[in-house]
Amino acid sequence: QLSNFGTDTYLYIGRLLDPKVLEYINDTRATVAEYERLEGQGSDILTQFTMAFVIVAFLLLLVSIWVGLSFARRLVNPLSNLVTASEKVARGDMTASVPVTSETDEVGTLSRAFNRMTDELSRKQSDLIYANEKLDNRSRFLEEVLSGVSAGVIGVASDGKIFLPNRSACHLLGRPGEKLIGEPITGAIPEMLDLVHQAQAVEGGMAQGQVMIDVGGEQRTLLVRVADEREEEASKGLVITFDDLTEQLADQRTAAWADVARRIAHEIKNPLTPIQLSAERLKRKYLKEIVTDPGVFSQCTDTIIRQVGDLRQMVDEFSSFARMPAPRFKETDTVDVVKKSVFLQDVANASIVYSLEISEHIHSLQLDERLIGQAVTNLLKNASESIFAKHESENHKVKQGHIYIRVSQDKGKTDIVIADDGIGLPVDKRDRLLEPYVTTRTKGTGLGLAIVRKIMEDHGGKVRLADRENGGATATLSFNHALLYKKSVKTSDKKEKTDSAHAAE
Repeated sequence: QLSNFGTDTYLYIGRLLDPKVLEYINDTRATVAEYERLEGQGSDILTQFTMAFVIVAFLLLLVSIWVGLSFARRLVNPLSNLVTASEKVARGDMTASVPVTSETDEVGTLSRAFNRMTDELSRKQSDLIYANEKLDNRSRFLEEVLSGVSAGVIGVASDGKIFLPNRSACHLLGRPGEKLIGEPITGAIPEMLDLVHQAQAVEGGMAQGQVMIDVGGEQRTLLVRVADEREEEASKGLVITFDDLTEQLADQRTAAWADVARRIAHEIKNPLTPIQLSAERLKRKYLKEIVTDPGVFSQCTDTIIRQVGDLRQMVDEFSSFARMPAPRFKETDTVDVVKKSVFLQDVANASIVYSLEISEHIHSLQLDERLIGQAVTNLLKNASESIFAKHESENHKVKQGHIYIRVSQDKGKTDIVIADDGIGLPVDKRDRLLEPYVTTRTKGTGLGLAIVRKIMEDHGGKVRLADRENGGATATLSFNHALLYKKSVKTSDKKEKTDSAHAAE
């Protein structure tokens, strides 16, 4: 633009150029524009490349982790299998095993060794189970055999402790099996120690004898046999067997005394009547003719007559004991029998208080009312005599005695318990009080308790004597309903056969 000409004046100057230069200029401009465009997009490309690198790095990390886990799994899985299998073995599963691979590394060797061990343990366990089953079967068989044996059997280990008492032994000793097992023989049954020492001392290792033991206040006579099991002169334990001879010995003595009673009654009874008649005749005929001391003559003849009467009563007792009448069973109200006996004794002994306790729902039994009444009366009489003896021993002080009577019944048993606060059972001969002619009283014949025992045996029951906790004694009449029923049926059948035989004659 030229400014000196006053108007807009321009000077246009041209120059001839090569077309290629213009192309180069255009190319350069396009390249600069592209460069500027690309330079504007550089941050986006950088971001894209960064993301690509991150993705590639993450994939590489995942691949490396997967590869690491694969290697770790190959190492840990066998060990985990071993741990799991070991826990099963610890819980008693001897069939546990681990998968075995074909690899020969330490883990594979350990797995194969573990499987061999569990197979061996499984076989040993099976053998042990089989052996234990055989032992259990033998033990059960032995226990069944021993439980069915009436004799008591006790096994004693070499250390002197009881390990096997059978059912009869527990019953005869009056102690449950769980209290006998593990207890030393010296503390459990000290009465048998002499026989134990004797068996250990003799060459054959055998000893036998009778032993008296106290079971719940009741004396029992046991026939004891002790066998010392030895191996190379060393004691391996003891086997003690014993039977209760109490009833057997009492029956033998009762039978012997019954025979003696029959003989005594026969020998004494014959001359008693002539003696009594002669004394009465002497008194009637010669009393008026006696001038010197007629009172003495009368007293002597009365003494003869009285003593003959006493002898006759004693002979009658002998005869009664020698031939006790057979019981006649019939439906009997047991409570009524007891009440009648208590009433008679209550009237006769005003200084004694009789307390009667009767349980509910006492059913009638098949009994001989007369014999059971006689047995209850004898026990009540003994209780009152025991109270009087105690009062006499206390300087004849007048005191009031107590007799407690209780009648109870369960499903299979009826008990009549008579307890007193008298002088109690004697220290000596208490195990023979139920035998004939055994008494601790000066005026007693010793037949009362023997008759009671015979009556209870005829009824399938038992009589037991024991000390009372607060002083005095306790007598128990125990009726077993099952045995009582058998006795009544047997007696009824026998009576029917006898009646049929008499009718046939």
